[in-house]
Amino acid sequence: MNRYAIFLGLFLTCVLPGYGQKTSLYGGAGFFRIGYANLHQSGRALAAVSSTRLAPLGNDFLCVGGEGYARLNKYVVGGGGYGMARRTMAQNGLRAEPFSGGGLIQAGRIVLDKPRFWLYPSLGAGFSVIGLTQYEQSPTGERLNESTVMLPNFNLHLGIGADWLAFRIDSDDRKRNGGLLLGFRAGYQFSPIATNWSGDTETLSATLPRYATNGYFITVVIGAGGFARL
Repeated sequence: MNRYAIFLGLFLTCVLPGYGQKTSLYGGAGFFRIGYANLHQSGRALAAVSSTRLAPLGNDFLCVGGEGYARLNKYVVGGGGYGMARRTMAQNGLRAEPFSGGGLIQAGRIVLDKPRFWLYPSLGAGFSVIGLTQYEQSPTGERLNESTVMLPNFNLHLGIGADWLAFRIDSDDRKRNGGLLLGFRAGYQFSPIATNWSGDTETLSATLPRYATNGYFITVVIGAGGFARL
């Protein structure tokens, strides 16, 4: 079987079932998400605005957030927000807390649709920020000489999502259902332009390198939703 036959088979598998459906599914769901994110060369970028007393900061982050979407038959439309954090670094009396976060709106098209499972690629747009807070901690826990620098960016997101209706409750006429949803999200975020740093520290200057928050993420989600067949 040549590659054209394989492509045609995959196309018919994804597309033809949709034409045979006599009902449409509508509803919505909300999720909590947690997982891993890697921001490309963020450690090097943060090193330009951090103290030389600190060790390299790294590119790995814990990603936590929330999202929601409306399902309009074969389409999903929604948005969400997220925050990213790394372990607080302490060295030579100085503490540093790298952070990131943002929000976006997104839309997707369901390409695999089963009664309790659906898979969809998505495209989103939003904003992001990456930053670093530095301070010295006194013996009493007070923060001394604290300063924060941040870099905001416009972001585009390419991703794929999958949701499984793990626990479903049906209405008496079986036209409506809802329940517990489990799933995953994976994708890549990138900034088409790089921007300059801003903050409350006197060490900032126009010579600091520009940076775009590019990187990938992998998260699991848990949530709940309700749907109706019309």
